[in-house]
Amino acid sequence: MKILLSLTALSLTLALCQGFCTFSEHKAEIKDGQPVLPTECTDLNDGSKHAFGTQWNTADCMECTCSESGMQCCSRYGGTVDVPGCKAVVNPNTCKYEFYKLDDPSKPCF
Repeated sequence: MKILLSLTALSLTLALCQGFCTFSEHKAEIKDGQPVLPTECTDLNDGSKHAFGTQWNTADCMECTCSESGMQCCSRYGGTVDVPGCKAVVNPNTCKYEFYKLDDPSKPCF
């Protein structure tokens, strides 16, 4: 039983270390016939504006950074997780995985 628990913990640790990131470059707008680069980043999730050099967390569990070259957003909860007999659900408040039994989703696995 200890070995199974240790292997499960190791699997979770490895899975949570594999997140994902996206990067979007700034696009110039044309004003009065001249290209103008943005002076801030726009959060694609909620449309909020963020100055260069700032970092914030989005409502969909992403950590974003705004720079002069663009906006990078990375997941805060890691990659895909598979625990036999359990369903992984990302908690939107903590941005962490929670595991529930497949045969009774009201009961946590751990």
